[in-house]
Amino acid sequence: MSKSENTLIALEAALERIAQGKPKRIPTTRKLSVRAVEEEANLGNGSGYYYPDFVQKVKQVKANIAEAKGEYVQPEIQSVRTKLNEQKRIKNNYKEKYETTKKQLATFAAAQHHLNDKLVKALSDKEELEFEIANLRAELATLKRSKVVPISNKQ
Repeated sequence: MSKSENTLIALEAALERIAQGKPKRIPTTRKLSVRAVEEEANLGNGSGYYYPDFVQKVKQVKANIAEAKGEYVQPEIQSVRTKLNEQKRIKNNYKEKYETTKKQLATFAAAQHHLNDKLVKALSDKEELEFEIANLRAELATLKRSKVVPISNKQ
């Protein structure tokens, strides 16, 4: 026998032990997978994937075990579609949140710009009023000085 035939026989025997619920190297509570069968057969990681028929057999045994327990096993394509739809839903949700946040940011930026313009105008008005106050004080001082009359001792 060739090495690949020996490997396949070891994998088949390990799968049978797991299916009967009497594994030697892995806990009985472990889920059935190709990796679990490889560990039970004391083989390296990924060695079971060289045998596509064996991988299909593991999937079939797994489905049979689930049916025996009364569980429903989704076909692989349906589970992939379910995951894809969930990812699309999540993506759309994030996209909506992004658009909402983007609109809020635009509104905040416009309000900030509007307030900044008002601040610049108020500072300009303040400078004009301060200049006008200074001119009015100078004019008031001039008017008060012009009304000053000398006090004479002769009355």
